[in-house]
Amino acid sequence: MGKNAIPASPRPAELAIGLPAADIQHHVVTAPDGKRAYRVSVWTPPLGPVPSTGYPLVIMLDGNAVFDSLTRTDDALPAGQSLQAVVVGVDHEPRDHADAKPFDPKANLAERSYDYTPPSPGADAPRGAPNNPHAVGWAKRGGGADQFLDLLLQHIVPLVQARYPVDPGNRNLYGHSYGGLFVLHAALTRPRAFQRYVAASPSIWWNNNFILQALASPSPVLPAGIDITVMAGAEAKGQDALPDSPESVVRALSRITHVRADLQVFPGLGHGAMLPASLAATLQRYVK
Repeated sequence: MGKNAIPASPRPAELAIGLPAADIQHHVVTAPDGKRAYRVSVWTPPLGPVPSTGYPLVIMLDGNAVFDSLTRTDDALPAGQSLQAVVVGVDHEPRDHADAKPFDPKANLAERSYDYTPPSPGADAPRGAPNNPHAVGWAKRGGGADQFLDLLLQHIVPLVQARYPVDPGNRNLYGHSYGGLFVLHAALTRPRAFQRYVAASPSIWWNNNFILQALASPSPVLPAGIDITVMAGAEAKGQDALPDSPESVVRALSRITHVRADLQVFPGLGHGAMLPASLAATLQRYVK
């Protein structure tokens, strides 16, 4: 597992933070082409003195799933502690434009597969799938990550910064699964966009392990102070890690100058269970 691996207890982290649904505000942002609409869900800390520089901004992909998980979790923080960050969930607007519904992972599979995966050779028909690395056609069309990243940075982040008391110098990006793959791509291609990147159970396998190829050749040159955390559950294999493992991603990131990369492991947790556990572990950083 290596010196950068940080074991984490899954149950306390999973149950640590809950947010009241009534405190969440929703906005709709339409893509410049007019073909896609995104739900931007925002939670801010309760009334109290705002830090002089503003609150840390935590952008979380798959926002419908994120807030479905957080609003179904009791707030188990110790007395006197509270979450001191503005939490923003970004997702596709439900087609019926109704209020947020329990997360359906298949409802927007094609959209998120396109938005969250990097442009790469063969992205229109990506190779690779869980438990079948040579499969063709399992994964939906991909390659739209740069367009979605533009939307995120040029439209969604400015909207949040204009309406909420956030610190523009403390921006953080979180994603799980395909979202975790997107976070890694964003860190490599737009490293100044955020100060911290969190990739939970990233889909390393996507398109014949393309993200590992991006890490290997050529070695990216990133600015100082980039903080990248990879979170993993049962897919973490310790010292016997395979080339397409979370450990291999962290090793490759650690070789890049100026990057602080670490692996946080949740022993035994499956892919789905990593969502609530990694959410709370990410937000714990902002509890005071």
